Amino acid sequence: MFKFLLITPSRCSNPQMESLVEYFIKLARPFAAVERVFFKEEKVRDERAVERALLKEAERIEGLLKPDDSVMLMSEHGPSHSTEKLHQGLEAWMRHPGRVCFVFGSARGLHPSLKGPQRSLLSLGPMTTQHELALVLWTEQLYRILTIRAGKRYHY
Repeated sequence: MFKFLLITPSRCSNPQMESLVEYFIKLARPFAAVERVFFKEEKVRDERAVERALLKEAERIEGLLKPDDSVMLMSEHGPSHSTEKLHQGLEAWMRHPGRVCFVFGSARGLHPSLKGPQRSLLSLGPMTTQHELALVLWTEQLYRILTIRAGKRYHY
């Protein structure tokens, strides 16, 4: 079965959002293996320490990745796509021999060292939103595109 990996800094601090993330992951699992792993988010007491904190988080993220993973960095700086375009992209992702990993940064984002030629950026759109809400939105979209691929009706 094809594998998707969601890499996030922690569980959502808001229990309702965490419940929604888990709900959509559970709904997606009949169509693909969807797992979620966590990296430790650095605490920052001084804004001058943000760069160092992001670098430590990037090292932890790199430690969760395998050489044959396809990596999608969730970033407001990436392109955004319609659900149909994401569905088309899903076919390419599923031809990839390794896992497809969607990396969500901490509230401060992702360190630039994670970006590279073998990694893609993906945005949920031009709106600024809280990072936990972005995770809810992405897990819903992942479920939606998997159901479209399976020929299931999403709206009942």
